[in-house]
Amino acid sequence: MKSLSAIALLTVLCVTFTAQVAAKKEGKPPPRPDFSTIDSDGSGGVDFNEFSAQKRPPGADDIQMIFDEIDADKNGEISKQEFKNHKPPQRQRKGD
Repeated sequence: MKSLSAIALLTVLCVTFTAQVAAKKEGKPPPRPDFSTIDSDGSGGVDFNEFSAQKRPPGADDIQMIFDEIDADKNGEISKQEFKNHKPPQRQRKGD
């Protein structure tokens, strides 16, 4: 009977730990992509088609607005320097 109780307790602890790890991961933003992975044609600049082909972070609904914000010189292409200089907005935490 004691071994059954120990197994049940261990199972509950494992499930609880797994749920806590998953909850922590949800609160973290996804890692920022590297410029070279977005510049799929290797031209040294990212056009809107390359940019919009990327996976969007949660809450990024207006992809054109984001592209325009990063494209500081408004030439229709994001340079490596513009990408490097852009600081994504901080996400709001739930409950803040």
